[in-house]
Formats: sequence, structure tokens, C-alpha cells
Amino acid sequence: MKKFKKVLTILVLALTINYSVNAQHVLRATKYYAGHNCGWVTADGSRINQARVNNGQDRWVALSRDMFRIHGFKYGDSIRVDSDNPHLNGIWKVKDLMGPKKVKSIDFLMPRNSKYFNNPCKVRIYKVRA
Repeated sequence: MKKFKKVLTILVLALTINYSVNAQHVLRATKYYAGHNCGWVTADGSRINQARVNNGQDRWVALSRDMFRIHGFKYGDSIRVDSDNPHLNGIWKVKDLMGPKKVKSIDFLMPRNSKYFNNPCKVRIYKVRA
């Protein structure tokens, strides 16, 4: 039993060290806004306050299900976004989940008349350590 615990401890430590490397994920980015096929409540139960979204206080994203299932993202995680678009760069909070057909994708919650970006683009995201 002691040998099993030792092997398990070493395995957990190795996985922790391997995961602590800040993995980069390249995703297809699109935008969404409250009331646009999503309602006013996110998948984690947070209520969208349009005024806070409009002035940039709430920087929330929805991730595709594979990012949760395979890469271990959770609601409330902070991510850093790097892209060619300066309006998307910075820290965002994972608050929502995309539809089941989407893979390797991210949706940015934007003001309704936002012109930050119109076409889908590629972004790099990194999980921010708490």
C-alpha cells in the first residue's frame, strides 16, 4: 500500500508540473451579445448587466465544450487573450458555454453595436494562474 501511495504521489506531482506550463490554445474567435440566441443569464448562472458590458467592466467569454472537457477549463477561470486585435487582448473571465457543434472556439461577450471586430479571427489564449 505504501508503494502505491508513493507511485500515486509521484504521478500527481508529475502531472502538476506538466500542467503548470502555461499551455497556449489557438481558437476561432467570434462575438455574441446578450439577447442574441443566449438570453440574459450565462451558463454558470451569472446575470448579464448590459451597462457593465458596454463600459468594459465585465469581460466575459464563452468557450466551446472541448475546452472544458479536454483542456480542463472551468467557469470562473481567468484567461489571457493575445491577438492582432487590441480590443480583444487582455484578461477575460470564462462565464459561458458554447453550443455542442462548436469546437476550438471562443465567443466574446460584446456590446450590441460593437464594431471591435466583425469577422471571425484566430486568437491565442492562456489560462491565468490564480
